[in-house]
Amino acid sequence: MDEPFLMREPGSGTRSAIERFFAERGAHPRVRMELGSNEAIKQAVLGGLGVSVLSRHTIEHASGLAVLDVQGFPLVRHWYLVRPKGKRSSLVAGAFCAYLARVTEPRLAAWS
Repeated sequence: MDEPFLMREPGSGTRSAIERFFAERGAHPRVRMELGSNEAIKQAVLGGLGVSVLSRHTIEHASGLAVLDVQGFPLVRHWYLVRPKGKRSSLVAGAFCAYLARVTEPRLAAWS
């Protein structure tokens, strides 16, 4: 991969997923810069500093970016909703969990 690559900071879950993707394919991106947020990466890509992997959510309303057709993409990530064990949810937290249950997988319904 000859294009300069923009990467999240060490410890980032996004970075781990990207590194795993490249390692499985024996690829070695030329990391030009490490940045601490998806927004910073998006702005750096828009500024012509390199290419990167960003979530659909991050680029949803961004103009000026091209989504490349890459074999093995999109990367699938698993997200978890957590709360303190044994603690009752506030009204707002309960409403948020009920919303998530409606728009995502049915197994979240137990939270509401």
